[in-house]
Amino acid sequence: MTANHASVAGVLFFAGVALCFYYSNQYSWLLLCIPVLSFLRFIVNALDGLLARAQGTASPAGEVLNELSDVLGDTISYGILFIVYPAHAGSVFVFIIAIWFCELAGILGKNLPNGARGQESLGGAKPERAVFLSLYALYLYFSPESATAYLSFFLYALSVLVVLSGMQRVTKSIKRSRGASYTSHTSYGD
Repeated sequence: MTANHASVAGVLFFAGVALCFYYSNQYSWLLLCIPVLSFLRFIVNALDGLLARAQGTASPAGEVLNELSDVLGDTISYGILFIVYPAHAGSVFVFIIAIWFCELAGILGKNLPNGARGQESLGGAKPERAVFLSLYALYLYFSPESATAYLSFFLYALSVLVVLSGMQRVTKSIKRSRGASYTSHTSYGD
């Protein structure tokens, strides 16, 4: 298996999560597939970087594509809730924006001196989001009326964890860069 194979598998798994949510109103048993697909997506997401480094195929393009596919994957996996649960569109929107903030905070941390994308989380990073959404999918399966009624509350609460995780990433990135030389780079000026 190559890093590219793992990346393609990740795309298939996040598309699978979205499809399971989309068709869950017709086939509720698909909600039971979401934890499995989310776990497999998590595994291949970790594997693509490991394989790229181990096989000597790591590249800037691969890193950019990995980060973009992570954000795109979460947006598609959970953005489908706009369609499935339109009454909860506001909370879905807030959740997606929170995800983008958290992921952007991690990516920006790499560009600072001593930069590294930390896995700092207060319960809102990608693995935790996948676990919480998987548990919620099970709640939807076993108690659809109750789970649907509380979906907005759940997404707002999870959004708070995601934003706090993003803020922690920003704070840790700035701390790691303290005392290091920094030059601002822009396409104009110095």
